[in-house]
Amino acid sequence: MGIEDADTEENASGSQNYVISPVYCALPRQPGDLPTLHGSGAVQIIKGTRLHSIYGRERAEEGYFCSYHVNPAFVPRFEAAGLRIAAVTETGEVRAVELPGHPFFIATLFHPQLGSKPGEPHPFVNALVSAACV
Repeated sequence: MGIEDADTEENASGSQNYVISPVYCALPRQPGDLPTLHGSGAVQIIKGTRLHSIYGRERAEEGYFCSYHVNPAFVPRFEAAGLRIAAVTETGEVRAVELPGHPFFIATLFHPQLGSKPGEPHPFVNALVSAACV
């Protein structure tokens, strides 16, 4: 994307362009609070995405360990560079992106593998293994 000092805020580099920033759920609400770094939540899966074709539905409840996410200020630049938003929270925060035309470039901030059980893998895990076997 041509951002010379792009960085993640966790590095505290002093960059003017933190493309990755802390998620609200990871920030202490009041002094002395501990961050909430795990849980589950609903994600809205965008129609027409590869992720939607994997899930076969528009909403899923997924587990996560949250700390950082895509800085919302950079979403338009990510999209202009070719990344497609594939899933968002109910408030519109990005939870998955994909790169159209790539054999399997889907990045999520949730952990589909947490939904797998012995003999019953999560559909995302099945799709990843299938893509790897081609």
